[in-house]
Formats: sequence, C-alpha cells, structure tokens
Amino acid sequence: MTATTVGVLREAAPGERRVALVPDLVPAVARLATTVLVEAGAGAPAGHHDADYRAAGAAVAGRAEVLRRADVLLGVHPPRADPDRELHPGQILAALVRPERIPYLVRKWADRGVTAIGLDLTPDLPVAYPLDAEASQARVAGYRAVLLAAARLDRCLPPWGAAGRLFEPVRVLVVGAGPAGLQAIDTARRLGAPVDVVEPRRRERAAATALGADLLDLRGPVPAADDREPWKDAGKERSAWTVGLAEAVACHDVVVTALTAPGRMPPVLLPMAVVARMRPGSVLVDLAAGAESGNVEGAVSGSTTTLGDGVTLIGGGELAAQAPETASRAYAHNVLALLERLARAGPLAGDPVLGPMLVTHRGAVRHGPTGRLLMEATAFAGLP
Repeated sequence: MTATTVGVLREAAPGERRVALVPDLVPAVARLATTVLVEAGAGAPAGHHDADYRAAGAAVAGRAEVLRRADVLLGVHPPRADPDRELHPGQILAALVRPERIPYLVRKWADRGVTAIGLDLTPDLPVAYPLDAEASQARVAGYRAVLLAAARLDRCLPPWGAAGRLFEPVRVLVVGAGPAGLQAIDTARRLGAPVDVVEPRRRERAAATALGADLLDLRGPVPAADDREPWKDAGKERSAWTVGLAEAVACHDVVVTALTAPGRMPPVLLPMAVVARMRPGSVLVDLAAGAESGNVEGAVSGSTTTLGDGVTLIGGGELAAQAPETASRAYAHNVLALLERLARAGPLAGDPVLGPMLVTHRGAVRHGPTGRLLMEATAFAGLP
C-alpha cells in the first residue's frame, strides 16, 4: 500500500455513533499508508475529537475532499455517496457492507470500478478472525441486548427472594450461539439468570454449553437463511422446528434471537403472534433485525413494539452503536488487520482471506447471493 491515502468517513445512518478508526490506531495505519484523512467530526459521537486525530498524525478534511482523495475509504456502513459523481474507479471501499440488502447500489459500485470489501464476509479461517468485524460488533450487541432486556423486564435477573424463600427465577432463552448469542449467554449468566439456548450447529453448541447454558433440542429441519416465512403452512404442516421454538419462547421471560448467516438475509423464525403470547412483561430482543425484518416477523432495527399483554419486542440490529467507544475500538482493530492484509496481498481475488470478502472487484459483482438477486431482478423485468 505504498503512496496510499486512507480516508475515514463520518457515519450518516440515524443513531449511528461508531467510527471506523480511533486516534490510538492512526500511527499504526500511517505506517501502512502515506496519509490518513479523517472527515471532520467523524469520531465525535464516539468521544474522539478532531484534535485527537490531528495529534495522532491524521489530517482532518471535509467530506468531499475525503471522498475525492482517498484510495481506501473506511466506514462502519457503506458511504452515502453517489458512485458516479463521488467515487472513482480503482477506489477500495471497506465496511460492514451487508450486500444482500443493497443489491442495486452494489451493481453501481461494480459499474464504477470500485472494489468493495465486506468486513462482514470474512471466511471461517483462523487467519481471518482478526478481520471479522461482524463478530466483534456482534459481541458488543449481545452484551447490550441482555442489559436492554433487563432494563425493560418487570423482574430482576439475579436470584431473588424474601423471608428465606427464592422467587421463581427469570428464564432466558438465546436463539443462535454465534458471537452475539454467546456474549448474550455470558452476560445473562453473569447476572445470575439460568440460560437455555437453541443452536443447531455443533461447534456453537459446544461453546454455549461451555458458558453454562442448557441446550434445548428441537425436532425437524432448521429454517434456512433467506427463508422469510418458514412458519407459514404453504399447503404443508408447519416445520416441527419452528413449532418447537414457538413453544420454547412461550416458557421464557427474556428471549434474544441472533440466528444469522453471513451475506444472507436472516430467516424469519417467529411470527409476531407467537411473541405476543409470551408472559406479560416479557422482553424479546431480535439482534437479527434489519431494515425490513429479522428472526421475528416485522422486527425492524431500532424499533420497540408492545405486543399482546405487555410483551416488549425490540429490533436490536445495530445495538453495538449504543456502546460506541468499545465498538469503535474493536472495529478499528479489524480495519487495521484488513489494511495489513492488503499491504502484503497479491491479487485480491486469489487471496484466501480477501477473496471471499470481495463484494465488487474489477467491474463485477463478486458476492454470489447478491449477484443472484440482481440476475433474478433482471430476468423478472425481462431485461437482457
């Protein structure tokens, strides 16, 4: 990465307080690049001011200058920039891209000759773990999910009692023991609550039990990623797995859903009607929630809904933004690992770590699921 300008953009998404690079890591990035250019005010929501970046050796500039000069653009989310007017061919864009949610913007990046790298698309290789921003942010979100649920719950999570008798304990259920789910398990256990977990993957099941969670085994096939309505009849009986999950949810006071697959839309596991039947005062936090839905039908990121007899449903897709200092610092370490990899990599497409992370490169959409979405949309429209 000789003679490279690395640009850091201020996040534009509503409620987003993270920043892609913290001042402490500017010197390490500067050793890999000629210039580190930070958009004015980029770090302020996370407690890092322009003066801190200047003191660390970065230059501070306006948004237009960062977009124009940067060879590598860093963000937590993809930049809100017109590819034709504000990005340039050969520019590298690195962020939590989540390309399946923005297929048409991805197509424009490819047409413009932008190389987009998804820090949410790291392959499952030990050498790739330092780059895995999806995991680092998910851990923060899992921690915040349990604290948020505890604050909204009408009971105390730790064992509680009076006159020498313990009250019935709060029961916590975690669905999906990836990084977010594991952190939710650990946090709830540290607060004294018994935790059950639903997790079909063998390695994740072992990690969950190592943290003290009890496994719930549900019969039947697990709904696949991108399955938006597995609980609908469609002429057949509902999946035994989703029926079992609905029964388990009804028996718990706090539920955290976090079943996702990298680069794919999360499966919808629960209709709102099931959540509404939880005990009054219960809380469900859906960490898979995005702009449209998540593991729960209609759970949108950033929304809080009251269902049934006082059940709280929270769409927690971006909860990591509520702990911006820790989340930004973790993300910045992922970014540094990416830049170090780029500095010594040969052709990106042939790199075992960077290759699977490419969303667009050399004028093509490289992310398979997004490419298929675009092909289906083109075929549906009757275009050549």
